[in-house]
Amino acid sequence: MTPELLADLHAIMPEIWLVGAIVAAVLADLVLGERGRVVVTLLGMAGCALALCALTGDVHEPAGRVLGVLSIDSYAVFFRTLIIGGTGLILLHTLVFRGVEDCTRNEMVPMLLGTALGGCLLASTDNLIMLLLSMELLSLCSYLLAGWQRTERRSSEAALKYLVYGAVASAVMTFGFSLLYGLSGSVNMAEIGLAVSDAWSGGAGSGQLVVILATVLVGTGMFFKVAAFPFHFWAPDVYQGAPTPVTTFLAVGSKAAGFAVLVRFVHGVYLGDALNPAWLERLGWMMAVLAAVTMTYGNITAVLQRNVKRLLAYSSIAHAGYLLMGLAVMTSGSADEAVTEGMDSLLFYMASYYVATLGAFGCVMALANRFGCEELDDMNGLAWSAPWTSTFLVIFLVSLTGLPPTVGFIGKWMLFKATLDAGLYWLAVVAALNAVVALFYYFKVARALFLRGDQEVVEGLPSRGIMPGLAAASLAGLAGVAVYYGLMFDDLAAWVSASLL
Repeated sequence: MTPELLADLHAIMPEIWLVGAIVAAVLADLVLGERGRVVVTLLGMAGCALALCALTGDVHEPAGRVLGVLSIDSYAVFFRTLIIGGTGLILLHTLVFRGVEDCTRNEMVPMLLGTALGGCLLASTDNLIMLLLSMELLSLCSYLLAGWQRTERRSSEAALKYLVYGAVASAVMTFGFSLLYGLSGSVNMAEIGLAVSDAWSGGAGSGQLVVILATVLVGTGMFFKVAAFPFHFWAPDVYQGAPTPVTTFLAVGSKAAGFAVLVRFVHGVYLGDALNPAWLERLGWMMAVLAAVTMTYGNITAVLQRNVKRLLAYSSIAHAGYLLMGLAVMTSGSADEAVTEGMDSLLFYMASYYVATLGAFGCVMALANRFGCEELDDMNGLAWSAPWTSTFLVIFLVSLTGLPPTVGFIGKWMLFKATLDAGLYWLAVVAALNAVVALFYYFKVARALFLRGDQEVVEGLPSRGIMPGLAAASLAGLAGVAVYYGLMFDDLAAWVSASLL
């Protein structure tokens, strides 16, 4: 085995640990059956922990090109850390979640690990073929997980909608990739960027038409993955119908992977050495409009929801709009400062959104486990029966709103500052108005928990034992992270700044 191959294998050691955990979980399920659900889940969590340990040693020593199709840089390390860490916590909550049949619980573990593996590869690649393979791995596992509750009609409906819409989006994106390959003769993003710039600068109508068409087709597939308007239509039904642990991964892991590849694609193809200001101006305008429409639609529609999972689904759409503000800043001009500031604000906001959404869905799972509630009306007065879980949920909602002293406030402040510095004043105004709307529907959840219903303690289903205790402790830890980095955000900001492309 050559030293180069050994170095490449070392660079993808987190993914190797995930593959090992998948194999171990499948074998443990075959040997132990339903009795081994704790063992299977612990094997999955151990795989995530070992993968994170492998990542920790490479944070300051990115490996560069790996196997010719992956780019293992600090940017990839950032998103791989988010995806793997989130998957480990989701596995913990899956173990204590009562909404999954025991006979199928073990199979969920390798499926969740498979989605994490696809997300990690997706965040690391700048090769179109590897991008498609990684996205299909992530998507196929997600389709199966969305319909995991076989006895519930809405879960089957969610899986079917997700499968059909996802297949169409993947086909459209693949067609766009074929146009880019025909234009450049390469599947590498940097080389495609050179061909796109030459085609646009050449002034020929056919070349410019191919660039526009390819951009629209590829954007359709990537915007579908991050649930941006108007490619969001699958998200509310899938988020509501899927088991809550699956919904949590779609809201955090899948969205993080989608934005990771979207930012890498935009940076590699449109913001590389062959930067074309004329084309970039049009792309920046499109990103800004898409960000404004996405956040406005998501927030306004969330106001009308009574189901908490569906409310958080529209909230996730709205946050996709906020994240697109960072892309709008990156493509707003040819200056390196705009690219750096836009990406910096986007990654910081992604980290803050990740923590708050992961915690919010964890609290929803805890309340559903104990009281069987997902509707707002069913949560009336539950703060008196589950004070800690309710308090943590409010903290996460405050962070999603963007209020101090949480990390969400710092994330929104950085996005607003970057938008204003880029001269996109109208977009900053739209985002500020949307933040006010978001405050209204997030407060509806807090009002239901603390200000409505009888102030009486309701006895729910007991949740005792080590694993439920660890799940509750993870929520407390996430709430502490949300508040700590809202007050002491320098370390997080330094990590984000070191993770830029």
